Amino acid sequence: MRKVFAFALVVVMALAGSSFGADWPAKTVNVVLPYGAGGDTDTYCRQLFQRVSKVTGQTFVVINQQGGSGIVAAMDVMNKPNDGYTLLFNHTGAALVQEATGMVDFSYTKDFENCCTVAIDETYSLVAISPEGEYKQYSKGWKTLADMLAYAKENPGKVRYSTVFGSTTEYVGTMLEMQAGVQFDNINVGTSGGERMAAMLGGQVDILAANYMQVKDYIEKGDLVCLGVMSKQRVPGIDYPTFTELGYDKVVTAKKYEVKFPKGTDKAIVDKLAAICKDIVLGDQSYADVLKVYYAQPLYRDAEQMNREDPEEVKELEAGLAAD
Repeated sequence: MRKVFAFALVVVMALAGSSFGADWPAKTVNVVLPYGAGGDTDTYCRQLFQRVSKVTGQTFVVINQQGGSGIVAAMDVMNKPNDGYTLLFNHTGAALVQEATGMVDFSYTKDFENCCTVAIDETYSLVAISPEGEYKQYSKGWKTLADMLAYAKENPGKVRYSTVFGSTTEYVGTMLEMQAGVQFDNINVGTSGGERMAAMLGGQVDILAANYMQVKDYIEKGDLVCLGVMSKQRVPGIDYPTFTELGYDKVVTAKKYEVKFPKGTDKAIVDKLAAICKDIVLGDQSYADVLKVYYAQPLYRDAEQMNREDPEEVKELEAGLAAD
């Protein structure tokens, strides 16, 4: 009798979960974003959830919650009820570096319910002030990566590098220091793209790493020079050498944009959103066209892939940092 009752209870719970998922969302869903408005993460998030809203008929409100390179937003979502009405949209660039360095006392890979991955950006680029542009008074005269590294070797600690500690910028900067045998003066001038660019153009830092779209206009205008792109292969539409081509194969990064729920969120809800996102990522050309403007690409990974691949990436980051 007890076995029959237990089996019946499992069936009832499964059916209840399925019904709960079918009814979700029944009200507004909050999407917490760790970065400010207008950047790549904000754009991809809003474009995705505008489309999710059309499919579900419910509103998905994007909440920009900055602080701690994404840590504040992540902890906020972790502490929210796991009822499916709060989720996190972030990227692996900062999150996995923070986990690998032990900067956080929680795990991005284990302490959330992974839902899906919706985009990838491999355009992180290193730039310097052009000696011929509007801001040439702040230029060191560098036109190539070799120019900058030659100066850095002759002047240890003198090249001012815009670093957001616990983020992609810190990781790739560390990898370049290690592989090139140089030492930068790592300066945190702000976490937002706007703050960092203002510091660059104001002569507070000498080099800056950012998504290509954030620096493209300045490069095309002649105010900045691109020293290299931090990808394994050339990115379509970006005609600058990669760090791999230039002999620095450790200076590579890719930002994967992910959707996560608080731990314990009903699997039926997670699966339902994942299925909706999959249709958008793989089948909505207008979404792909938005990403293309930013030189990013659609990438879909389900929770199982994320649960397997993200911890592996953390281990790779740990190994790279340990070799420093």
